[in-house]
Amino acid sequence: MPLELTVYGDALAENFRRMQRFRPKSEIAAVVKANAYGLGFENVVPALTLAGCKTFFVNRFDEGDAVRRLAANARIFVLDALIGGDTPADYAAHGLIPVFSTIEALARFPEEKDIAVRLDTGFNMAGLNAFDEPAVMRALDGRNVKFLMSHLACAERPDSPKNRRQLDLFSKYAALFPDAEKSLAASFGAALGEEYCFDVIRSGAALYGSGAGQKNVARLSAEIGWVRRFDAGESLGYNDECVLRKPAVVATVLAGSGDGIAHKKGCFVDYRGTLLPVLAAPATNYLSVDATAAADQIKVGESVDLFNENYTPDRLAADAGTGIGADVLIRLNV
Repeated sequence: MPLELTVYGDALAENFRRMQRFRPKSEIAAVVKANAYGLGFENVVPALTLAGCKTFFVNRFDEGDAVRRLAANARIFVLDALIGGDTPADYAAHGLIPVFSTIEALARFPEEKDIAVRLDTGFNMAGLNAFDEPAVMRALDGRNVKFLMSHLACAERPDSPKNRRQLDLFSKYAALFPDAEKSLAASFGAALGEEYCFDVIRSGAALYGSGAGQKNVARLSAEIGWVRRFDAGESLGYNDECVLRKPAVVATVLAGSGDGIAHKKGCFVDYRGTLLPVLAAPATNYLSVDATAAADQIKVGESVDLFNENYTPDRLAADAGTGIGADVLIRLNV
């Protein structure tokens, strides 16, 4: 196979336990949306279950169904529930918990009394508009809110004043529903302080290796298809994007944009511990790298690592300007 993804279940488990030690007063739940951040439900969910994870969050019904088949006894919350033609009965049949996120869904299913609710306290993308308290309280009148959650917009920026504003607004609703289980923080939110953590922390990025002290959880390897020597002035890729300024040995890696990789000029791949610079944006299944530093060793049919414990997803994300390592993983199509 041109690409091979290796997932380290022991590292996932250790990251889960580190989050437990970091915030022992809160339950650590796992966010496994988008095929467990691109790493595969089958690779991630059993490892986290063995580590003691009892609650999972996904965005879509089919994701919840996939997780249920791997975690028979877990709680599984589905965030983007009851927006289309799906019904609470659909979720009950699969042992899933739909999260009410719209006024319309609450109006459609007035018979649903014991519910989970998502508030939008400033993320401004998903959830009941918490700034319209009268509308929210009318919609929830007569309901037993069992689980109340929201999502921080700027948790990766601890100095953002929006974090405190969201905490204050969520805390106001928390006081209105004192018996509800509550969740505001995800991975980076947990680092803002214990007051952000409430009952459940929805850990995603930290489980997958993002953040200080977390272990790398995956390696993505790809085969080398061609190795060629080029003279200065020759060009590579579409529209002559890369014009070589000096002679170089160039390796074509069999991975590209169709595989969801984040690499572009300024990024690297790892060949036996040597970082080789990416020369141009990838084609659908090809990535050109400067292999001059390994010219006497590198051969067609060998592999390079697109990321690993040496060149981590977090470092790749920084080089690519795509946020954090979890953003690199979640786009994978391998």
